[in-house]
Parts: sequence; C-alpha cells; structure tokens
Amino acid sequence: MGRRLLLYLLFLALPLWVHGQDYYKAPQPGPGVAISKSKLDYTDVAMQATAGCTDNLQKIRAIYKWVCEHIAYDTSYRIRTADACIQTGYGVCQAYCELFYQLAYVVGVKVEIISGLSKNSQGEINPKGHSWLFAYTTEDRGILLDPTWGAGSVINGQFSWSTNPWLWFNVDPDWFILSHWTKDTSCQLIEHPMTEREFRSAMPVNELWLEYGLNAHELAVKARAGALQLPKFYSQGEGSFHAVNIPLRSSLKVGESYDFRIRVKPGRAFTIHNNRVRCPQEEWTQEDDSTFSVRFMPRDTGLVVISLRAPSGSGWNGILSYQTEPPTAADWQRVEEAFPLSAPELQKMKGLQAEVWDSAGIDARKLLSIVREQHITQLPTLFNNKGQRLTIDKVPMSHTLKAGEPCTFSFRPRSGVKWALVNNEEWHTEWQISEDNLHTQTITPAKGALYLYVMMQEGESYWSCMKYEVE
Repeated sequence: MGRRLLLYLLFLALPLWVHGQDYYKAPQPGPGVAISKSKLDYTDVAMQATAGCTDNLQKIRAIYKWVCEHIAYDTSYRIRTADACIQTGYGVCQAYCELFYQLAYVVGVKVEIISGLSKNSQGEINPKGHSWLFAYTTEDRGILLDPTWGAGSVINGQFSWSTNPWLWFNVDPDWFILSHWTKDTSCQLIEHPMTEREFRSAMPVNELWLEYGLNAHELAVKARAGALQLPKFYSQGEGSFHAVNIPLRSSLKVGESYDFRIRVKPGRAFTIHNNRVRCPQEEWTQEDDSTFSVRFMPRDTGLVVISLRAPSGSGWNGILSYQTEPPTAADWQRVEEAFPLSAPELQKMKGLQAEVWDSAGIDARKLLSIVREQHITQLPTLFNNKGQRLTIDKVPMSHTLKAGEPCTFSFRPRSGVKWALVNNEEWHTEWQISEDNLHTQTITPAKGALYLYVMMQEGESYWSCMKYEVE
C-alpha cells in the first residue's frame, strides 16, 4: 500500500492538465439508483478523509482519493454494498459508488449514482452494466467521476491498481460518453445526447487521450461520426506530456507542414523526428516554462515521432507516432523547394553535413544541382572541426577520383597559413595565388588516398581539410 500511496501523492503534485472545469447538471433529474440501507456509521472515515477541505470540490476530491487508495475490485463479483465494501476493502462498481455516497453524505455533499453501460479501451462492453457518479460541487453544478475505474482494472481475473486514478475524476462529458453511457439523457451532460446504438458503434476512448489532454469535444464529434483517426500513443509520456495542439490524424503527408504545440514536464528533453530529419527541443519556440511549439514538415517516408528523453537520460522513448502517406512527385517537389538537402538523392548519401558545405560556400541548392549534373553518389569528406575554413571556388565534388585524370583545386582560405595536396605521401605545395588570394593547383593523382591539408599556425602540424579516394 505504501508504494501505491506514494505514486498517488506524486500524481497529486503534478498539474492536472486535463481536468478542472465544473459542468452544469441538466435540470431534469433521472429516476436515480436505489441505495442499500446501511447499518454503519461513516462519520470518522469521512471526517478524516476530508480534513482541511473547505468546499465541496475539495471534499469530493478527498473522498475520491480515499476510495481509490483503499478499495480493490472484488473479482468474485459478490460485494455490492457500502457496508460490505468498507469492512472488507473490496467491492464491485455499485459498492464503490455506494461507499462514496455514504462518505459524501456525512460531509454534506450531494451525490447521484448513475447506471448504464461501459466500454473499455478495446471496445468491449461490460454485459453486466456499470455504475458511476455525479457529485454536486454547488447546488446546480457538478462533476462526473468513476472511482471504480480510478482505483484500477481487472486483467485476466486479477485486479491491478491504477498508477493515475485522476484520469477518471472530473472527466469532460464529451470524453465520458465514449466509455460510459446511460439512457438517462439528463445525466449524459452533453448537448446532443447519444443513443445506445451510437454508443455501441463509436470508437472506444483510449486512456492516453485523457492522459495527454487531447481536445475532448473535437474528438468526441469525430468518434461519434466514425471518422476518428489518431496517431499511435505510447505510455512512456504519462505524467510528463500534454498535447495542446497536434494533427488529429493517423498519417501525415510528406512535403506538408503541420503545427505542433505541446507541454512537457520541466527537465524532460524532447524532439520530433522523421528518419534522419530531427527537430530537437532547442529548435522549438518556447512559450513558457513547459509549453513549446513548432511547424514541422515530414521530408521522408517512415514514421514521424515525438520522443522524450528517458528519465535516466540513457535513451529516448517514443510518445506518439504518425505514419507517412506514400509520397507523390509533387510531394517530393515541395520538400525540395523548402529543404533542398532532403531531396532523395542527397538523403541516400552517407554522412552528408549540410552546414559544413554551406560554410564552405556551397549552399544546399547548389549542392543538389552539382550532385544531379555530375551524377555523384558520394561527396568528399570535408573537415572543419579544427577551424579549417575556406571558400570553395572549384574542387572535385565526388568522393571517388580516377587515377591518371587531372583534377583542379581552387579556393580562398579563411584560416590557416600553408596548404598542401598529399597523394600517397607525395606532397604538392605549389599553388598559384591570385591577387584576391584564390589558391589554385592541378594535379594528376595516383591510386590511393588524396588529402587537402592545412597548417593552422606556422610551425604546427597539418590538419585534414578534405579527403578523397583515388581508384
């Protein structure tokens, strides 16, 4: 019980991103659910659970917390009353609701038990029905809650405590109706009540939709129309990730830009990526301590994934992912117009560093043009990690050169004091230097490695600036 209580207290300390609004109760009361007669006094438990509470919402929250922490689901399906529930610590949904009712009655909070059908995240409808609650925060307002689901779930006949009971506290009615249906339309609390047929056919709600704060009304409308498609969600973001605004679809188009706005628990690094294309946290616009936004274009096939760095810092966890639709020629054209280096020819190249070539005076569009015109499959290696700076005028742009064929190097140095071409330990240092400092040299290489070297300061060693293979 201690570990479970610790988990609940940790969640209490987190911001409740999804919940927090009170909803009007429909004015026409339903027939209600009969409450079993009680022979016990619930005063001590209710007063202890709500100690320090000053309004109804606080009392409702405190009682919900107590019930979720102390009552496990009765997998024998026999315990149905509040008295038996509090004496044994077990109960079915009716017992959870009756116990909540009795505790709330002691502290002056009005509660209605609602009965109907429930549907789990796999779309399975409980044939025995289900019960949940409407608790009044004021005379004519209140919230929907389900302490049974908040406490945990039964899997293969075994009850498992929930790690986040607050998913089913003060739930938006638009969310609630996708998993909890009652024929008493006044208790549905939605503008257009749902029929049982609609409920049975609607897409089931995934708890991660609540956890990650998706827009309830927008999704409920699409779910009821059978038109809801969403990215795949993963549980590794629970407690740390909130989707303020994301594309509500299962796949994205290559070459189209999409707006993402997310909230991340402070201290958790994140990124969005599409194969080799990454947009790390520092490239997002930070709106406040935890809210970030970015406009992102998928530039390749494969998944588009938002990932959080693992709490241990030893890797990344995917939070949600989109498929990409098969791109057309027009899609690739849009990608190339916005990001020339994402053209398919350049994506296939190993170790292509766009910023390195751009710093040498060959921008993305020029590089793409050279690759296409010369049918280049691999670029030479260009080094600048030691401060080797030059502006290229003309150099061989293919990583592989042919032995015996002359090649010309022409560039303007921006650092270094001496330059040399070295081919199989043969040094070539005779440069033609123009008035505007253009260095030019033509050599006929032999088979082996060919390097352009630079001495950064007089008397020091030479450093590699460019590397080729001669065949």
